[in-house]
Amino acid sequence: MTKGGIDLGAKYKTVKDNFPDMIKSLETLNGKKVNVGCIKGDHTWLAAIHEYGCTIKPKKARFLTVPIHPDAVGKKANEFSDLFLFEAASGEKFLAKGEGDNLIFYYWLTPSVTIPERSFLRAGHDAYIDEVMNKASKLVGQVINGKMSEEQLLDFVGLTLSTKIRTYARDVTSPSNSSATLLTKESSNPLVNTGNMIEGIYFEVE
Repeated sequence: MTKGGIDLGAKYKTVKDNFPDMIKSLETLNGKKVNVGCIKGDHTWLAAIHEYGCTIKPKKARFLTVPIHPDAVGKKANEFSDLFLFEAASGEKFLAKGEGDNLIFYYWLTPSVTIPERSFLRAGHDAYIDEVMNKASKLVGQVINGKMSEEQLLDFVGLTLSTKIRTYARDVTSPSNSSATLLTKESSNPLVNTGNMIEGIYFEVE
């Protein structure tokens, strides 16, 4: 769902009599693919949301309960016994506890949340693919001469590109997080919370 394929091909000239071995190496490379994406971990769904954006709506309830207090992150509103509905002068609704000037807001109630598109897999691929493939093309000769295996070259492409895309994702700043999201995050990077999604960017060879 969030992977990109890379085909490796090659052209060559030779004056030596190792033509059959060279043909074998190139036939091994041709048709191979290196898929780069969020392969490790359980964050494919989250990567897809950020990559393409989406609007989230409640399935049954009238409102989504969006955590805006660190203690509410990862918990359901009904796990708190002392929350009550608070409606601000603007009409926005919250679940809070306390009274007077000591109100503590735990959840923001909203009919929907729109997460903007923050492409990092496609955009990171496009930003670095030429650089990575130029480096890879210089190594094809080593495969032909037997100094590098086909697997090593393919692994080089996958590891280099996945590392570049992870770096690209860590540098994303726009669109920025909403003010509600920032209340429960330490990082200002919209793609970084625990960091597990970005660390899950890796590769596989087909």
